[in-house]
Amino acid sequence: MSFRRRYWLLLLGFLALHAVLATTLPISGDEAYYWDCSRHVAWSYFDQPPLVIWAIVPFRLILGDTRLAVRAPALLSSLLLGIFLLGLIRRLGGSEREAFWAYIVLHGMPLFFLGAFYTSTDIGMTALWVAAAWAAVALAQGEEKAWWGFAIAIGLGFLAKFPIVLILPALLPVVLTEKGRRQLLTLRPYAAGAVAFALTAPVWIWAARHDWANITFQLEGRHSVHAIGLRYVLEFIGANLLLATPFLAIAMAVAWWRGWRHRDPGWIAALLAAAAPFVAFGFVALRERVGAHWGGPGLIVGVAVLALSTFRWRKALVVSGMVFGLLLSALVVGIAAMPERVCDLHWSYRGSPHHINTSKLAAAVGNREIVRELEGRLRPGELIASESYTTVHLLAFLSRGRLQTRLADINRGKHGLASLYWYTPGQLRGKSFLFVTAKEGLDAPLGRLFASVTEKPPIVIRRGGRVIRTLKIYECTSLLHPEGSFTRLAPDWG
Repeated sequence: MSFRRRYWLLLLGFLALHAVLATTLPISGDEAYYWDCSRHVAWSYFDQPPLVIWAIVPFRLILGDTRLAVRAPALLSSLLLGIFLLGLIRRLGGSEREAFWAYIVLHGMPLFFLGAFYTSTDIGMTALWVAAAWAAVALAQGEEKAWWGFAIAIGLGFLAKFPIVLILPALLPVVLTEKGRRQLLTLRPYAAGAVAFALTAPVWIWAARHDWANITFQLEGRHSVHAIGLRYVLEFIGANLLLATPFLAIAMAVAWWRGWRHRDPGWIAALLAAAAPFVAFGFVALRERVGAHWGGPGLIVGVAVLALSTFRWRKALVVSGMVFGLLLSALVVGIAAMPERVCDLHWSYRGSPHHINTSKLAAAVGNREIVRELEGRLRPGELIASESYTTVHLLAFLSRGRLQTRLADINRGKHGLASLYWYTPGQLRGKSFLFVTAKEGLDAPLGRLFASVTEKPPIVIRRGGRVIRTLKIYECTSLLHPEGSFTRLAPDWG
């Protein structure tokens, strides 16, 4: 059997595996958020560009409001990534043989193994990052038509997640070579740039209609800047060592370093595409905490470079990394499938103990029981509300939309606030809610928003005779002041 046929069978085989896992494992709060956004189709969203959310819509029409429908964009992205990976490797002098092993090695990294069936803006952007890297390598090698591929990849990538712009340094070899500079004297690069910008139009249309809230959030709202230091840089490095496994990370670093020996503009473009997210976010990490997975696109391109490199200990590092990574991925899958089994453990990361600890897993236990309990308690015309966007959208998804939920931004959160742009004050004023929360001390802020607030018996989730989680329930009558907390739209918006 030829490696070409083997490669396509490999892609389809992993797609089937990803689909099984996507159907089996419970939906996360973020995925439920994207699902709920897909029920309110818009040009863009407050804290997310729209591409991945739009992609859920046709799958919902075909598959219904199911896990597979929500995760289908991730499955499609991982399949496309495999196709773009083959193109990149071919451009660097490889073939289906190297692409075959590269795609297998990718699944040895928990970052990709888990991300391949988990819907996020990252997997969509990463697939397009690989496509843009492929086009950048082609451009560096003198293929002028690749401007169109690069433009489409970066334009659509921007609609998946804004950091796609960090791949622009991969175009440096085009600028630094005489042949490349001649390309810049033609119309094609600038026409392609116009196409790329046109593809990003939905983000700017939404921004113009909402006082540029999505742009100011990205530039200012999501950042918590601290004094310059190495703490977050070391966190970022450590997280990527875990997401890629230390063994594969070392192998990729060696391959990246040896890659400079090629002195080929195409290779330099690929190496820059691999390094760009680490350099950019490493610099940001000097002042603030960055996402552990933000280096992901660089790791994926790094595997392509690794597949085309040979050096001592490469096989040992790759095999060790894959064993370590698959065991870690299996552990995560097991915890996601049965979170109650580890709820008795008490562990937290000292750098962020309130966000990274085992007690957070309790929020994954008993959600369907909570849905049934709330459906039994609701009075006619009453809605569900919470200060947690995870709770709001997960309850809506698990009830298949039967529970009408609304986010109450009374803790001034930073993420998951898209729903504040879905309902006008007139649509919310006078409504009554059952307010669901795991937090204490919310009766006072709720009292300032509603005509009356009455605490009701809590919902208690037990497993094996022990209490796993407790949710406080408040009966809130007649919302008086929805502005700012339940909506950011003006009264006359439409």
